[in-house]
Amino acid sequence: MIAGRVLALTLFLGAPALMAAPSIAQPAAPSPSPSPSAAPSSPSDPCGSILSIVNRPTFGTGVCTVRSGHLDVENGYTNTITTGPGGGNTAAYPQSLIRVGTFDDHLDFEVGPITENRSSVGGVTAGGMSDLSIGAKYELGYTSNADWGVNAVVTIPTGAAAFSGGNAQYTGNFNWGYTLNSEFALSGTLGFNAFSAYNSGGVPQSYFAFTPTLELSAALPGGPSQISAEYAYFSQAGPNLGSKSFVDFVYQRDFGSHVQFDVEYGFSPTVINGQKQHYVGAGLSFMN
Repeated sequence: MIAGRVLALTLFLGAPALMAAPSIAQPAAPSPSPSPSAAPSSPSDPCGSILSIVNRPTFGTGVCTVRSGHLDVENGYTNTITTGPGGGNTAAYPQSLIRVGTFDDHLDFEVGPITENRSSVGGVTAGGMSDLSIGAKYELGYTSNADWGVNAVVTIPTGAAAFSGGNAQYTGNFNWGYTLNSEFALSGTLGFNAFSAYNSGGVPQSYFAFTPTLELSAALPGGPSQISAEYAYFSQAGPNLGSKSFVDFVYQRDFGSHVQFDVEYGFSPTVINGQKQHYVGAGLSFMN
């Protein structure tokens, strides 16, 4: 999830820079003649359950859209621990993402409201809201074992200076998923981003980052639940900074067709300015 987590990522990725200063087709009707056979059915659209539709809490963005007449509200809490010189904790909540279905089942519109942040990084206690984001997602197509689509997000610098990118930010993603068998699936996102963060001089600076992700998911027995492992790469971690990687592990479970719970743990093996990060989080999502 970048579209769903772009508000948290502005803080998560920008922190080191601050310290230095994301229909089934019906068979043909039976013919009275015995010779013709029924036409085969088209593959079913894989975007049916809340497990397939909710984006959080991964860095990558899922293909599936919220269907017509439906509303999806995703919420979460993340506590990020920064170790090394000037380290500390940063909590972000409720990390909401509101997604609304449209007249087209394969198109939805999305709003990421401002999120509250509390930080002790650098030995200074600070709080404030992060930026507002708006976006849209479109499912381009699917086969019996694959689906693919795109989404775009614009982030507006409405937050407090300590938790804002300082400039408008733009993200365009190509998203894909592939079912290996009844248990395992692969998915990923190719992200192209114009991010922004405050540089060491305290000035907001825009920069480009390519952000591919790769996720392996495994269905669990006994209910609609899965575990996932994800790798995410950012070609630039902030203004005038090098690349950064993340690894995270996620458990998701549906409770009926309207509620999903998730919990996650992740870390970055990348050292920037002598610092490393790891985080824990949990979320609760609802769909009507």
